[in-house]
Amino acid sequence: AGDAVLARVTHDRQAKDRYPAAVWTELAAARSEEPARTGEDDVAGDFDPAGSPGRVERVACLPPQRLSDAAVPHLVLTRRAEDGGLVARQFSASQIESYARCPLCWFVSSRVRPAAIDAGFGNMEAGNFVHDVMDRFHERLSEVGLSRVTRENLDASLAVLEEVFSDVRAEHGRGKTSSSAPLVPLSAVERRQVDDILPQLRRVVRYEASALAPFAPEYLEYSFNGLGVDYAGWPLGGRIDRVDVDAEGRAVVIDYKHRADANPFRLKDPTVPDRRTGAAPVEDPRWLPEHTQTLIYAQALRRALGLDVRGALYFSTKGRVAMRGAVSAELAEEEPGDGRVPGLRDGFPSADGGSMGFDELLDRVEAGVAERLSELSRGVVAASDDPAPACTRNHLLGFERRDA
Repeated sequence: AGDAVLARVTHDRQAKDRYPAAVWTELAAARSEEPARTGEDDVAGDFDPAGSPGRVERVACLPPQRLSDAAVPHLVLTRRAEDGGLVARQFSASQIESYARCPLCWFVSSRVRPAAIDAGFGNMEAGNFVHDVMDRFHERLSEVGLSRVTRENLDASLAVLEEVFSDVRAEHGRGKTSSSAPLVPLSAVERRQVDDILPQLRRVVRYEASALAPFAPEYLEYSFNGLGVDYAGWPLGGRIDRVDVDAEGRAVVIDYKHRADANPFRLKDPTVPDRRTGAAPVEDPRWLPEHTQTLIYAQALRRALGLDVRGALYFSTKGRVAMRGAVSAELAEEEPGDGRVPGLRDGFPSADGGSMGFDELLDRVEAGVAERLSELSRGVVAASDDPAPACTRNHLLGFERRDA
């Protein structure tokens, strides 16, 4: 086969930077023997391509954002089972949603995984704190004999919230949390920011007193990891924040979001034509909602527990408290304070002439996710054609060709 010499040129004759595009570790791994190397510490022994009598070839790299067949296994789409064989890995609903929104962002955040060295004190940590408080709050309500917050027990529920908030705050201060990162204040300003969360959560509890009146929290932090549930042809893992159930066995999936505006999570019946274009979103064969996490878990709960799931909601716990998402028509609010979902006026099918029921919505989303995960199994990690604002921080890490 003969020998080959690989030259990495870092500067041109004018000492300007050059940008080689060779991945040395992969080249070395493809050889049975470790290649001989020489570096800048041995200038006399460096190889000069201009004076070589051998053949010089220019090797073209793959296009940006495309993985070779050999690289696809490194996406870790399989895991080792107890019998030693390889089986499909579990995906959580949030991972599925991330990939469906932008394959490149999923690749960067789930496989490249850049991370800061120090712990943060931002909205993610505050969201973890709120999640822990609300989870403990509903557990404590059950312990004192209250199935849910009502107008009648609101004062007692708020007193429970005060106790739980204090307990969780002390735990986070010690770095203890079941979430990914605790909220640890290190200054007077940060301690005041933690103080400000309590009034927000009082508004959340007051909101619950009038929302989804027939329902009560039944499953908190419900994990799918050991259930053996498949979704879109892949094993489903992860956990859902909360599932409320009523006496008739109807259920609503709820996911907490510590953000001020819940409206981006609103989902309209895609069979209703757009007023401007006249086209219905469902006519696009690749249609998927931007947010699919609660819809994924709603479908999985139908299989795992046999529940009659009637809603998939996101619960905004910051600023103007609200629940938004998708519900069957009977849970959409008809009159203020009627015990349905406050402010959510349209369900599935839509009263504006829609034809997609809630069950059909769950099936359509699963079919769309199955198509996306099939693309992932083939190594598709290209950026979305319509990137979201959140894509910016991932796309700036590279993945664009710079020929120099």
